[in-house]
Amino acid sequence: MKKRLFAIDAVRGWVMIFMALDHAMYFCYVHIFAEGYQGLRPDPMPVAVHYLTRFITHYCAPTFIFLAGLSVALYTLSRRERGLSEGRITRKLVIRGLLLIALQMTVVNLTWSFDLSAGWSLVYFGVLACIGSGLVVLAFARRLPLPLLASGSILLLLLVPMLLNAFPLAPGADHPLLEIALQPNTEDWLAVNYPILPWLGVMGLGCACGYWIGSAPQRTTKFFLSMGALLLSMWVLVRIVGGYGNLTPYLGGDWRDFLLMSKYPPSLTFLMWNLGGMALAIAGHNYFEKTLRSNRSWDVVTLFGGTALFFYVVHLPLYKLLSLIPPLHGSLMAAYLAWFVGLGIMIPLCVGYRALKQRYPQSVLQYV
Repeated sequence: MKKRLFAIDAVRGWVMIFMALDHAMYFCYVHIFAEGYQGLRPDPMPVAVHYLTRFITHYCAPTFIFLAGLSVALYTLSRRERGLSEGRITRKLVIRGLLLIALQMTVVNLTWSFDLSAGWSLVYFGVLACIGSGLVVLAFARRLPLPLLASGSILLLLLVPMLLNAFPLAPGADHPLLEIALQPNTEDWLAVNYPILPWLGVMGLGCACGYWIGSAPQRTTKFFLSMGALLLSMWVLVRIVGGYGNLTPYLGGDWRDFLLMSKYPPSLTFLMWNLGGMALAIAGHNYFEKTLRSNRSWDVVTLFGGTALFFYVVHLPLYKLLSLIPPLHGSLMAAYLAWFVGLGIMIPLCVGYRALKQRYPQSVLQYV
């Protein structure tokens, strides 16, 4: 791979924009739930506009994590073309993974207020820590034969619901390793929303897909179109049948109940829906690349997608600061306004960061 794929940067950029909406709501309004947490359902169910505001952001974590795995494959292929040894590639991926974990435990957690303040956990194992851990694993697993990498990742995804039942959290007990590895939990000193194993299969699958399209970019559209159609077809079947793969079962009710799936931990239905939609989006952006590139407004989307980690780390304190401005706090519309204001501020910041990274390609910025 000698150049970045427009479709990947564009879709990653869209999920960064949706993610900013979610965090604008969190800091400037309320934390909306439109998903299950350890089998628990929102009570009461959010009204439609609130539900859809949160529901669109469900694409973020699965897409972000899948594309992190895909990027491992594209990075490996491009560095092999440049003559880098496998050892150096592995070392760079491990360093990036450890950096993500460090950012989670410092800048990100302090922004979320996971510190010694009353009412908060001391340590939060969030999405950056999850991706960082996955990168460390994939730094070595990426060298597995492609069929083994793909089949192993799919098998892990299929086994996670069984593992969740086999290793439940005991009420009131403190099991940090179990929580980091498998079971989300926000009680006591450690809070975990993104345990490693339920998401490692997503990263591994993304890595396998990256190898498939990286070796033949011309099949990107057809590959992701087929993948999206398959996943969404399976989602309909598994959701209607119920049972295995539905950690938050459909109990009847309106469309909100049918679309209510478990995110913490991610159920198979949650992953099928969101990764299926992501795959169709990649296929569409790749097919219409020339048309979309001619629209300069798309440059903002790919800008955010190409500076995703910087965007993530900076936008959190930005929205926390914006929440201190009265017109941007206290209502749904105020939070939407804060969302737009924050995106406008992020544009020059991301442009400046990209230019700085291009100017110093061998600096520590290569890992951010």
